[in-house]
Amino acid sequence: MSEKIKGAGFYGWWLLPILCLVYSIPIGFALYGPPVINTFMAEDLGWQRGQVNVGYSIIGIMLGMGALIIPWLINRFGPRKTIAIGGIIIALCSVLMALLAQVCITVAGHPYPVMYWIICFFLGLGLSFSTVVPIQTLVLLWFNVHRALALGLVLGGGAIGGFIYPQLISASIINYGNDWRVGWYAIALACVIGAVIALIAVRNRPEDLGQHPDGLDPEAERAAIAHTKHRLIRTYRTPVNWSFRDAVKTRSLWLIVAATAFIFFLWQAVLTQTPAHLQDRGFSPVDTQLIFHPAFIYGLILACSIIGRLSVSFLGEKIEARYLIAIAGFSLLAGGILFTVASRDNLWAAYLYPLLAGFGFGTTYVATPLIVGNYFGAASFPSISRITNPVNSIFQFAAPAFAGFMFDIYGNYGTAMLIACSGALIGVVLILFCKPPRPPATAR
Repeated sequence: MSEKIKGAGFYGWWLLPILCLVYSIPIGFALYGPPVINTFMAEDLGWQRGQVNVGYSIIGIMLGMGALIIPWLINRFGPRKTIAIGGIIIALCSVLMALLAQVCITVAGHPYPVMYWIICFFLGLGLSFSTVVPIQTLVLLWFNVHRALALGLVLGGGAIGGFIYPQLISASIINYGNDWRVGWYAIALACVIGAVIALIAVRNRPEDLGQHPDGLDPEAERAAIAHTKHRLIRTYRTPVNWSFRDAVKTRSLWLIVAATAFIFFLWQAVLTQTPAHLQDRGFSPVDTQLIFHPAFIYGLILACSIIGRLSVSFLGEKIEARYLIAIAGFSLLAGGILFTVASRDNLWAAYLYPLLAGFGFGTTYVATPLIVGNYFGAASFPSISRITNPVNSIFQFAAPAFAGFMFDIYGNYGTAMLIACSGALIGVVLILFCKPPRPPATAR
């Protein structure tokens, strides 16, 4: 029996800030927080940079691999409960992570990173359940005409959280005598709060409240999309919801996967290595000026991604997403080049590369689900994500471990950035060839 809201207006507009908050908590704390914590953990536990980055790569890979079972969870429990389940898993794993060193020393007599990697596996799974696919599915279900705007606003929460929360984690750790365990306890508490908010305020679909997507009846919605006089939508929208089987047979889908994987590989290499790289280049987490803290510039990268995310909100209904991704890829490529020369002596590069890299990531991040939804349909998005997210995440989240081990070998990130930048350039070329696929004859 569906709930009814009468006289309260379209709930989707109220849902947007709620989703923005619910999304920002696990992304800002559990995804963007560990690179800050890792610098303290590695020093305290005597781990090499490559070892600690393997853990982060596992988190990221599981963020994508979770998409294999998320459609089942969404069908069985709905996006709202799926988000809450993920938040609780993250909280439990974070508490275990805080107890990591003591457990390892008690069991093995030495804080080996193997236990850390195992916990990262489940933490990444919880992160997957609570963020990308369920949140994007909710936006696609609640909005069609204003899909680009809604995606940009909601996913902008990740950028806000990425700017604020890692700095809170860093400040907490420093205030408690560089005790990195405090950071994991903060992540646990925050994700429990996010899960509770999701259960209370999120609704799975407009039909549950007796409403329609965008607050428009179906006839008005079709007019807004198709009627040339309205000119609200100037980009391609598929007339049907594709089946998973038909979608994976298209060249367009694999071009999206390959292009974004190459582009995000560079992004992960730049983002995750920023705290350690800047400490190598003269920045310090205990500097008297906040702007010279590695965590500040790390957060600045994510804050700058808001520009890219919002640009898709306002341009995504007028410019095809593949062109937006291509522009973003070039921006990220320039940021990757400047990353290699950023230092306390080259402050212009240290503060320009976050802008370019952040803009490039933010634009690509929002434009990717947009192009998938536009090409294959909103209802098809969860099932198609079963292949797009795992393939994409395995590739891009190999970057932190790759960059870490390359640093251990060469003592710098030059070779890692050269390879990552070359891949991003390939991704830009591929996405330009990604035209809308022709709907299958059986679906017409």
